[in-house]
Amino acid sequence: MIKASIFGDSISTYEGYNPIGYNVFYNEQMQRSNGLNSVSDTWWYQVLKNMNYELCVNNSFSGCRISGYNFPSASSYQRINDLKKETTIPDIILIYMGVNDFGYGIKIKNDFDNNIDLSCFEDSYDYMLKMIKKYYPNTKIVCATLLKGKVKDYEEWDFPDSPKGISFEEYNNTIRKIVTKENCMLADLAAYDIRYETLDGVHPTINGHKTIADVWIKELKKQLINNSQVNGKHL
Repeated sequence: MIKASIFGDSISTYEGYNPIGYNVFYNEQMQRSNGLNSVSDTWWYQVLKNMNYELCVNNSFSGCRISGYNFPSASSYQRINDLKKETTIPDIILIYMGVNDFGYGIKIKNDFDNNIDLSCFEDSYDYMLKMIKKYYPNTKIVCATLLKGKVKDYEEWDFPDSPKGISFEEYNNTIRKIVTKENCMLADLAAYDIRYETLDGVHPTINGHKTIADVWIKELKKQLINNSQVNGKHL
């Protein structure tokens, strides 16, 4: 069976399903508040079940960013190393991360310096993919663009497109650019132009997780089912 690791932030956490010591958003209280009855209600569990994948590691850390030089940055050595389970290497890694970079208004790129700047979103996303490819050379990497949330029963609420001066689309365009550059696979969820249900604008409810799962599944089936395999296994 295909072994899949999830690389994410709070949206993908679930108590009891993350590495020890990782910050978790979906603890028992948040599970109840958002209507999640079990781990099977998370977007990633639904994706793995639909694709007939087995979970390797859910490497998700609440509050983490792509950018940054140290743990829990997605480009840090510990985060990259934690994508495997002891000696088990994932056949595929699904990356859904970056909303915290948007929330903090992390600069896309430092235009005044040619050196790698991991405080910027573009350089850190590129570095993250390079490190994953280095340590997991036979693993398929699928990176997703980000969906916008909506607030349940609050139709007047509008997603803040650029609260820190950098638009949401700029981050998604950067993901598209770097994924293409690094020859990884792109799950362009944002291209569907749909929003998922939340209570706070970011963290999906049970319905929101279903929305995210549905577009992930569409993208994976479109790009993987008929034309990809890893280590002799059909994805």
